[in-house]
Amino acid sequence: MRHLKLLIVAVSGAAALASASVAFGNGAHASSASTVVSAKKTSLGTILVTSSGKTLYVDKADKPPHFACTGGCLSIWPPLKANGTLKAAGGAIAADLGKVKGPGGEQVTYKGHPLYTFVSDTKSNPTSGQGQNGFFVVSSTGSMITKSTKATSSGGSTSAGW
Repeated sequence: MRHLKLLIVAVSGAAALASASVAFGNGAHASSASTVVSAKKTSLGTILVTSSGKTLYVDKADKPPHFACTGGCLSIWPPLKANGTLKAAGGAIAADLGKVKGPGGEQVTYKGHPLYTFVSDTKSNPTSGQGQNGFFVVSSTGSMITKSTKATSSGGSTSAGW
């Protein structure tokens, strides 16, 4: 009986240590996490993407601190959350990254413009949100690219001061 109690105490202690280790490990990992914005060459030009390659968009109607995309819009156009340190890679410029408190929490900005992803983008059509409801891809220089993704388009433009 005495050995059984000792075994139960030892197992309980080991379980508590394992739980604490996982909790502290996750906490430490979360605080050291960072949001990375990168640049990628596409048919629209060099555009900003997330670390996983998802296209980043700006909402032409945003005028921070007033955001045009709120409520249900955020489920279609999720803001790029600002987690930990902001980092730039692949042609994106670290000095152009920032944070703003948006309707979905703290959001990453590029040259002051809040960044979003589009839920309908796919690997085969990574810029399907281009031009949809006032959302446009953003170049690595911080300009909104208004050019169409359609092959029949006769041109396009970029706009730095939208």
